[in-house]
Amino acid sequence: MIAHNRHAAPIFNLFELGIQKEQTAAYDQIGENNIRTSLTKETGTLAMYSVKQKANPQIAYMIEIYADDAAYQAHIQSPQYQKFREAAPQILTGHKHKYNLVPQYLADKKIEQNRDTRANLVRITIKAEANEPFAQIVKTEMRESIEKENGVLALYAATDKDQPNQWHFFEIYANDAAYQAHRKTAHFQKYLQETADLLQDKTFIEITPTLLMNQGGLQYSTP
Repeated sequence: MIAHNRHAAPIFNLFELGIQKEQTAAYDQIGENNIRTSLTKETGTLAMYSVKQKANPQIAYMIEIYADDAAYQAHIQSPQYQKFREAAPQILTGHKHKYNLVPQYLADKKIEQNRDTRANLVRITIKAEANEPFAQIVKTEMRESIEKENGVLALYAATDKDQPNQWHFFEIYANDAAYQAHRKTAHFQKYLQETADLLQDKTFIEITPTLLMNQGGLQYSTP
């Protein structure tokens, strides 16, 4: 299990990026170099995931987890990140958005990506007065899922810093069958029942994994 500074929460970054036409291969190549080098050389870089929208592959998402802010600052000074940054103007469009997020629950196992690996990106808005009850319910469900289900590889939840009742979830499953089995579990069904009246809006973004890498063994939760 990955240990953390008790006084510092991990950094959870979510970026939405537009890729220029004819530049997808270049984006994937420079992104792969950044991800593989960072996960190999930086002990404080805990996970980096590159995925794209199924409906529009020119829209990509980068999900990054760092042990703390010092680890993140070390990463952005690295040669591989600087190389990515220098190439960005020729590869990316003006569509760039960084979500300012506060991690609420982060847990994963070592990812060994293959052609069947499934990833989900979900955005949920909770009724303002229901945010705290929702937080406790969803963290309990995620904890049970990661502990009891072999096919659940990573579950991450974070809230928007400026809109705390907006939640972002990134999930990784061994395959589609593991995801469908997860949806049928008693703990997931209980979560659906207990939160049905707490939700204001839900957006499920269909995504395709490009490259998923992590150290594995992360366990973090807010009280």
